[in-house]
Amino acid sequence: FDKQLPIFPLARAIVPGATLKLQLFEQRNLKLIRDCLSSGHGFGIVGLKSGAESQMDSSIESEFYPAGCRVEITDWDQLQNGLLGISVHAQERFLIRSASQHEDGLWSAQVEWLADEWIDSPTADQNQPELGSEYQGLIDLYHSLAAHSAEAVDPIEDAALLGWAIASLLPIGNSDFAELLAENDPLSRLQLIAKKIDQLTMQ
Repeated sequence: FDKQLPIFPLARAIVPGATLKLQLFEQRNLKLIRDCLSSGHGFGIVGLKSGAESQMDSSIESEFYPAGCRVEITDWDQLQNGLLGISVHAQERFLIRSASQHEDGLWSAQVEWLADEWIDSPTADQNQPELGSEYQGLIDLYHSLAAHSAEAVDPIEDAALLGWAIASLLPIGNSDFAELLAENDPLSRLQLIAKKIDQLTMQ
C-alpha cells in the first residue's frame, strides 16, 4: 500500500473488520470520496482527540490520535435527505508519522503500516495460535455483546479476531482505541481489552 493516505478524523475510531455507515455533506469530504472511488483506493479513519468531525468553523482546530485504520468503500448512495451515504469496511492498521492539512481542510498523512506479530507463539511466522480455554470468558462476552447490540455473531478463530470483535462493541473512548490499534501482539491486545472491561465494570 502507498504510505501516503487521505485521513478522515471521526468522533469514534474504527477497528479492523468493523463496518461503518457515514453521511457526508461537506464539499471537501465529498471530494475525498469521489477521489477514492475513482482511484479504487481507500482512506484512513482516526479517532478525534479534540475538535469536531465537521469543520464548518475554520478557527476550530482538530487534533487526532496517530493510530487508525484504512477503510475501503463498499457501498454508496444518494440519501433522501440529500446527503451522500457511504458504507466502509476497516482493513489494515497504520500509525501516522506526519500529517498535513490542505487548503480545503482535508488531511493527508505519511503512515507506517502495522501488522500482527505473534510474540509468544513458536509459530509466529506460520499459523496463528488457537484460542485456549483461558479465553472462553472473553468469547462468551463477545457473544453476549453481539446479541445485545443485534450484531451478527461472527466465528472467532484466533486472538486477533476476538480482540477486534469485542473492541468494536465496547463503549470505550478514542484514546483506548488508539492504544489497541497501536498494539501489534494480538494476545497482549486481548489482555489490554480485558483490563478495559474491568475498568468499565468498576465505573
